[in-house]
Amino acid sequence: VTPTKLVRDITPNLKDGTLQGRERLWEMLTTRNMTQVDAEYWSSIPTWDEILDNIKHSGDRQNALPIIHGLDTCQAFQNKTSSDPSQRRIAPAGLFNSGTNLLSVLLEFNCQNPNRVKKFKGNAKRGHGNEWEVPWGKHTPGSERGQYLKNQKIKYTIDEVLPVVLIRNPYGWMKSMCRHPYTAKWGSMQNKRSCPELKRGGEWNGVEAKFGSGVTHHKSLAHMYNDWYGHYYYGSHTAAEGTQRSIEAPFPRLIVRFEDIIFFPLEVTTQICNCAGGVIGHREDDRDVPEDKFHFVVRSAKQGTGHGPKEKRNGLIDSWQRYGSRSPRSDYSQEELQVANAALDLNLLGRFQYG
Repeated sequence: VTPTKLVRDITPNLKDGTLQGRERLWEMLTTRNMTQVDAEYWSSIPTWDEILDNIKHSGDRQNALPIIHGLDTCQAFQNKTSSDPSQRRIAPAGLFNSGTNLLSVLLEFNCQNPNRVKKFKGNAKRGHGNEWEVPWGKHTPGSERGQYLKNQKIKYTIDEVLPVVLIRNPYGWMKSMCRHPYTAKWGSMQNKRSCPELKRGGEWNGVEAKFGSGVTHHKSLAHMYNDWYGHYYYGSHTAAEGTQRSIEAPFPRLIVRFEDIIFFPLEVTTQICNCAGGVIGHREDDRDVPEDKFHFVVRSAKQGTGHGPKEKRNGLIDSWQRYGSRSPRSDYSQEELQVANAALDLNLLGRFQYG
């Protein structure tokens, strides 16, 4: 008979070293009324310095901040919507497996358009001003902005929406596509050992992806990443491959790292909210967190192996383990990394410290 594993709950503290290097993480958990955690489960979490190394965050470790591209377009968005600021919306966009759902929940519970809340007589649940996705569809390429509407019944224009685009480390993103490809298809995609296999027989392994606006084709999964994000990052995506493209924003938008909404949710949500002219505030109907605290998203833990019994697992801790414990590059051989580096847009990767 297998002996039952003993569970030892602790309150992490500096005196016995259990809090050392994880102070920031414990502070997030305490806002959700967490006072104790399984000791083994807690010890499996990487330290803050290890996390910064693995999510490719260089710079000042003591005052680390999220990487957000496009903050220089915030004023343009506010100017365009100044005639009726109650119409301002924030909406996520991103490729499959990029964290758009998490961002939606963070914004819904923490960011409010004060002009819109006033319009709804103080009801922040109805008037917060955050949409589930951009009007052309959160996964649809940005080139379809103004060309395709997923929902024909919306009561606002595309200029009244600030798109917040989630981008993810391409090496981790490609492996996630191997597990959950959604509507993308490519040769040998079912072979988990070789996936994503950017090249087959010396040639690029082409990808077909279906979106609401139609089907797109790409030279490989890495090229799909370049193409999709290029529409949001570059001022023009019509230049021939290999030529210089403008970095000027195609329209007001922010591009935020997937890793940063996991490890810097407060800072990311605050900057997004401020960009759109909103304010960070507590919703009166939110009973999960104290009135003066930020609503960190604690998702239900998924079933599977790991430290601690299922009933003591925590979605935040699971995400810290999964995305902060190792570099996504470690899942690739040197030869695979060379092929990926030859395909990926190094300028785009450099901007988000994925290079």
